[in-house]
Amino acid sequence: IYTTSWCPYCKKAEAFLKANGIDYVNFDIEKDKAAARRKQQLDSRGGVPVAVIDGQTIYGFSERTYRTALDLD
Repeated sequence: IYTTSWCPYCKKAEAFLKANGIDYVNFDIEKDKAAARRKQQLDSRGGVPVAVIDGQTIYGFSERTYRTALDLD
């Protein structure tokens, strides 16, 4: 998941993943230039969070979208 430290939706996405016991790697695009470049290739719009779940790129945070992508429903 690509995030920034100040993004409230990033915090919600991370809290959701933690609460559901989902292992993930957090890439802070403001602290990691290589991650920022990778994120830019996925999404040139600039928003965060951007998560890649089983090859599916998810923009923003929606609990329902994450649940569906993670097959939690």
